[in-house]
Amino acid sequence: MKRKVGLFLLAVMIAVSLGATVVVSLAMDRLVTHLQAQELERLEASLSDRFAIFETMLRSQNGRMHEEMAKVLPEIAAELDRTGRKPEDLSKEELEALTKKYGVEHIYFINRAFTVFQTNLPSDMNLVFPKGDFTQFLDDVFDSGEVMSDGVDLSSVTGTLRTYSYFGPRDKDYIIETSNEVRTSLGRGDFGWMSKFFFEDIFADAVRSNPYVKDVDIFLVTSAGAWSLLRVGEKLTPGLAEAVAKTDRHEVTGADGRLVTNYSRYVSTGGVRKGEPVSKMLVIRKITYDTGLAHEAVVQVFTSAMVVLALMLPVVFWIASRLLQRHLLDPLFNLRGEAGAIAGGNLDQAIANTERRDEIGQLAKSFASMRDSVRRTILDLKTTNLSIERFVPKAFLAIMGKPSIVDVGLGDNKQRDMTVLFSDIRDFTTLSEKMTPDANFAFINAYLERMGPVIRTHGGFIDKYIGDAIMALFETADDALRASLDMLETLDRFNADRGTSGQEPIAIGVGLNSGSLMMGTIGEQHRMDGTVISDTVNLASRVESLTKVYRMRLLISQYTYEQLSDPAARDIRPIDVVIVKGKTRPVTIYEVYERDASADRATKGLTRDLLLRGVEALSRHDTTAARQSFLQCLALAPGDPAATNLMKSCA
Repeated sequence: MKRKVGLFLLAVMIAVSLGATVVVSLAMDRLVTHLQAQELERLEASLSDRFAIFETMLRSQNGRMHEEMAKVLPEIAAELDRTGRKPEDLSKEELEALTKKYGVEHIYFINRAFTVFQTNLPSDMNLVFPKGDFTQFLDDVFDSGEVMSDGVDLSSVTGTLRTYSYFGPRDKDYIIETSNEVRTSLGRGDFGWMSKFFFEDIFADAVRSNPYVKDVDIFLVTSAGAWSLLRVGEKLTPGLAEAVAKTDRHEVTGADGRLVTNYSRYVSTGGVRKGEPVSKMLVIRKITYDTGLAHEAVVQVFTSAMVVLALMLPVVFWIASRLLQRHLLDPLFNLRGEAGAIAGGNLDQAIANTERRDEIGQLAKSFASMRDSVRRTILDLKTTNLSIERFVPKAFLAIMGKPSIVDVGLGDNKQRDMTVLFSDIRDFTTLSEKMTPDANFAFINAYLERMGPVIRTHGGFIDKYIGDAIMALFETADDALRASLDMLETLDRFNADRGTSGQEPIAIGVGLNSGSLMMGTIGEQHRMDGTVISDTVNLASRVESLTKVYRMRLLISQYTYEQLSDPAARDIRPIDVVIVKGKTRPVTIYEVYERDASADRATKGLTRDLLLRGVEALSRHDTTAARQSFLQCLALAPGDPAATNLMKSCA
């Protein structure tokens, strides 16, 4: 008993010594960390002061460039009037001559549709600006006769900071826009020497003056991305910029745990002011520093304490370890091995020492009970997972990057390019009125039991059932088309079976559309559902509804047609160019007649190439060539609805 008490006291001494060591180490760690945090705050303030210098330079440069462009842009418009040239008629050489003559880097011409219809920068040709604050600004510029500026912006191509000026000539339906790179123009302005000092020295000095600071940078965030002002072409990831925008601060620790990068929001001392070049933008400061000092201090203190303990208590520790080994550690090691076997999947592993009446015995009995409980739980989970898979497809979890349904959270989402399939039973309401509720469910389930395997066979998965309708998703347009054709064949066999029992056949319509979509979870904490949200889904539904209008079984949109690996190998022809409900841009709709009767396929095949040629001419706005192609179709197949519909589009 005395030996046990002595060993207990020894253990207490060791525990107190180790505890004191840990407390001192943590105290030193907090002290050094606090000092580093204070130094970081001072450095952030220093960066803000340095960036304020840049704001002053940029404000002056923006005003200077605005004054210069207020003279240049009207001169460009006047030169066009003198020469009688329209902007769209200017050649690349003439555009380059204009930029050199008037000292601008790039020149753009924007029409009333907010589209760049002429520019000397090929990458921005036919660029369309989405409606928003910027297009409202452009509305004010049109026909104003004034040169206006919307501050500065970042190039979406190079990430360089640029000034943009806009001029709407009187009685013209276009805007002249010019842009100049700020870094270059600053060197020619009032702050020429300061420009070079800002970009090359002022922030590098912050690194040189602080030995633990490894890197600093400044990023401007606009619709073009979060680009570095100091390193041209370097940018932040969108997720990182969003995190700083939401919380004003974000910290990233390096793989080795020593380097920590802090991202924080810069707030302009002048606040947000209309017309200011930078104050309305999100500015992010980046500081990378080494936290190794605090860790090294902790390691040194802890190592010194351990050396002292090792020199003072070796013999006592050896005696205590022998006793502990026999009475406590060996049983625990055995129990650990048994727990490892259970964790490895051996749920029949025997548990030793359950007969002991001390704490070790109680722990062994608890492990035995846990083993039995885990075995029952795993069996229950297997059964539950099989049931859940019928409601949440594995393909949905795979796309979301979730190994299990338990990992799915509210708001999880992924963006993918996929093909959406919609199918619907024709006149289902009329059919259902003739059946009892039980017969209705039996009929729908019999139909879906045939169609579901077809979709899965071709690599798709069913997102949801909407009454008698099916919405399915596919990785490729070819898989979706093959599944659609197989569904029509399956329907023929299903109708044959219905015919043998005296039931009338049914018809379905299938519509396909391809594009980008957002897949994720919606709802609330206690009730969630996986769904797909996208304009691509809406268009697929409307394409399927058009099968009723044209009385055809399978229609696809032009976006699906364009994604097919070899559309010429399929029996596909354009049927119409329409503006579907809820849309403003016309969409070409194609009929897939691969499962039509042989005579119908032969007739439609006569006009297929002519119809495709006519639609291609329509896309070029060559209505004369399109009309000739459709007239040839009508000559080969009088009354052909596809040629008739497309002829109307020539108007």
